[in-house]
Amino acid sequence: MEIKNLPIKYLELWKKCLPLLQKGRPDDDTHAIEVVEFVLNCGKKDLDLDVLVPTAIMHDIGHSAILPEHFKYITGQEKIVNGKLVHMLVGAKIAKEILDSINYDHDKTAEIVDIISIHDADQLEKIDVEKVYNSENKKIFHDIDCMDRYNPERLKKIEKLNPDKKALFLVLEKGLKTFFYPEFRKIAEEKFKKLLE
Repeated sequence: MEIKNLPIKYLELWKKCLPLLQKGRPDDDTHAIEVVEFVLNCGKKDLDLDVLVPTAIMHDIGHSAILPEHFKYITGQEKIVNGKLVHMLVGAKIAKEILDSINYDHDKTAEIVDIISIHDADQLEKIDVEKVYNSENKKIFHDIDCMDRYNPERLKKIEKLNPDKKALFLVLEKGLKTFFYPEFRKIAEEKFKKLLE
């Protein structure tokens, strides 16, 4: 699997991460590619690619460490919430180890690890989103990662798990309000309209 127009300086990182992404949930590798390509092609000026591209590659890498037998411990009513927390925290640890192994910039590594550790926090209850997403890179990455929810292929896969299309569309519509940047919200709204057709 390849990322179109991936700058060469991120190729080693991609090669190290791809096997882990393929070990995680189905399509984590495809999702990473889509997010990286969006970062590279979104047209937003002054993006910090040295933070956002590695974050896009690695943000869901924590799923590779959650094995089926672990789910007996990630239980109860909060199973999905607990799974979100685990994949963010484990993903941050794995990302730091990988970035250290390739001698990535120390300050950039710290920021990437921080973003990965909170990237799905908006889906948790009792989270002060403004306090958690307290930097431009955190907000930008949040919005770019959320675009995937409005992908027709991803929606088909989600519908298999939750066939209540009306409820699913209500969640997607509510999600449009969570975008920080109007330009990303507009893209998501256009994608959502196409899903409704």
